[in-house]
Amino acid sequence: MKAKYLYLALIVFLLKTSTGYAQQDPLYNLYAFNQFMINPAYAGIYNNFNANLITRKQWAGIDGSPLTNMLSMHSSIADKFGGGILLINDRLGVNNNTEAQLAFSYKLFSGAKTLAFGVQGGLINYSYDYGKLNLAYVDDEGLDMNNEQFSKANFGTGIFYMTDKFYLGLSVPRILSVKVEDGVSSSTRYKQHYYLSSGAIIKFRSVSEVLLKPSFLVRYTANGQISADISFSALFVNTLWVGATLRNLSGIGIITQLQVSDAFRFGYSFELPTNQLVKDNFGTHELSLILELNLFKNQYEIDRYF
Repeated sequence: MKAKYLYLALIVFLLKTSTGYAQQDPLYNLYAFNQFMINPAYAGIYNNFNANLITRKQWAGIDGSPLTNMLSMHSSIADKFGGGILLINDRLGVNNNTEAQLAFSYKLFSGAKTLAFGVQGGLINYSYDYGKLNLAYVDDEGLDMNNEQFSKANFGTGIFYMTDKFYLGLSVPRILSVKVEDGVSSSTRYKQHYYLSSGAIIKFRSVSEVLLKPSFLVRYTANGQISADISFSALFVNTLWVGATLRNLSGIGIITQLQVSDAFRFGYSFELPTNQLVKDNFGTHELSLILELNLFKNQYEIDRYF
């Protein structure tokens, strides 16, 4: 059996085995076009400068639903190195978390193959606005209202392998679990997430101007829960991406990206839940703007699919 059919079979297997859980890391749909937000090894993987602004509103119309804003900038440095910065603000209900991460990568080359190793580190500020809660009992012993704001350091690591037709990434963006002590008890505010991502390009001899890209992303948390995103996208005339994504058998959506010019790419994603939440919101909307430039002498333009 050819490699591309084995790859499609693996995606079908993931659809059948994934289970749902409450996500603690920010969610994205457009990571397939820039994986720096989930893997520090992606920093400078292409020999150019990349800046990406993403805003995502999940379950629009529901009070307190997640709102995520992300700004990332990363670039190749010399031939074998890359670096970048990641800024994220993630809001959910009374939670308002802000983080800043610095990333560094080292790349090994062999023809069209690239193997990169990455590390990142920074601070995450956790903030809670308890004034948004309507409490029946203000003296609930199970609710610690003393820690309205605190910051914790964290670091992560990843590995990314890429050819002109395939990629595979494995990462742990935030290795440390976050626990808060109030003098009497402790509560876990964050558990590390493990990411496995992969994608491939399928070319058709009869239709040379259309490329197909199946891809998946598996998330695993330290408490044993797992979920998977499955996506299928098509690239038309090396300019327009159009695809569909299935998130953990509980959400389905569309993803698009337009190459506006050599420097700018604009992306949009729309997602609807497949459970009873579909009646109570206006879907999930995600916008992405990517700027790519060649700022240094050793940087150059390249057709990129991942």
